[in-house]
Amino acid sequence: MQAGYPTSWYAHSVGDHDGYPALSGSKRADVCIIGGGFTGLSAACTLVEAGKSVILLEAHQVGWGASGRNGGQMIRGFVGQEKLAKRWGVEGTKAVDEMMWAGHDLIRRRIDDYSIACDLTPGWLEVASTPRQLAALYHHYNEMETKFPDRGWHFMGVEELRATMGGDHFLGGLLSLSDGHLHPLKLCLGLARGAASKGAEIYEHSPVIGIEPGAQVRVTTADGDVVADHLLLAANVHHQLPVRELTGTSSAAASYMMATEPLDAALLAELNPKGYAICDTKKVCDYFRTSSDGRVLFGGRVNYSGRKPKSVQAKLLPRLLKIWPQLEGVKITHEWGGRLGVPYGQVPLIGRVGDNIWYGAGYTGHGVNMGNLAGDMLGQAIAGLNTAHFDLFAKMPKRRVPFGHLSCARWLGQQAVSLAVFYYWLKDRL
Repeated sequence: MQAGYPTSWYAHSVGDHDGYPALSGSKRADVCIIGGGFTGLSAACTLVEAGKSVILLEAHQVGWGASGRNGGQMIRGFVGQEKLAKRWGVEGTKAVDEMMWAGHDLIRRRIDDYSIACDLTPGWLEVASTPRQLAALYHHYNEMETKFPDRGWHFMGVEELRATMGGDHFLGGLLSLSDGHLHPLKLCLGLARGAASKGAEIYEHSPVIGIEPGAQVRVTTADGDVVADHLLLAANVHHQLPVRELTGTSSAAASYMMATEPLDAALLAELNPKGYAICDTKKVCDYFRTSSDGRVLFGGRVNYSGRKPKSVQAKLLPRLLKIWPQLEGVKITHEWGGRLGVPYGQVPLIGRVGDNIWYGAGYTGHGVNMGNLAGDMLGQAIAGLNTAHFDLFAKMPKRRVPFGHLSCARWLGQQAVSLAVFYYWLKDRL
């Protein structure tokens, strides 16, 4: 495992990579970015590609947060797209269609441009557990096949699904070959390397302790400071800075994962011969796939409180064995978790405070696609290249918890998220 990263299979398997120094002394840049996850790294790439000077500050290490330890499922669209489309009518619907695959296309382009080896594998399979879910999935298939006919759609009945994923737990599934999965920490590190190769300065172990707004923003760490024309806040749930306009707009939810020991080739061929990422259609979903070294990676909810459980395995393994009883007795080698941002308004938080403080956060579990896309969207807006999609998000109404800067209000917000998760769990049972 790489020193400094939380324990996970991703940290165990990432291999050697570039490290970056802590900030020391005074620096100047066109743009300062706080946060070394997908949003910050993608924005850094866009900005340096546009000729802007960029300094990125990361409190821990590149990819330390949810961007480097999530399920790795590259899923089209974003949570809240129906709300955005409804709010802006024809313009919003057109924008949602344009953004549906834009994050995927951006990721693939950057993998090619920066030679990022991150185990990108095509194929994402949504599976239904109940007749109601199956009917909804088939309706969705017809819509998507009509609107995006070239994206590799295939609907599976129970018999074909059994051959595709080695079990009888689900009634049917929808495959998209344009979705897929990857190693998220390797992608983060590859994006950082790509941005640095174009001139971005990246500083790890540099938590920000102060922001002074103004015509130029001054950002302070323990051992240095950065003066920039623009500031991008891209630390998601790890953002703890006193920007009052952002307080009370989101809360954190927890998701957890585990990895099995490497499996023999015959068992892998029975469980997932095509190597697809798989996710059930429940609102509070389980997600799973096989890794490049032959393991099963399985993730999902473990409780409704957001508190870290004593044992992730104890919560997740029974659900995995319901799907793949063939794994009875297989050793679990890694378990880990993390926090993801959930906006109260159910739409990603992308916008600007004043003239030169920008932010992007709150992707509700779709961060691989939307984190990268949001970073590019913000980078283009900051560079003055294109603000069309940014403006639609920035003008969306924000739901807030009153007095969100107070710890008691944040606690109430967390309980609201937990209750919402429990509500959707009950609804999934129907």
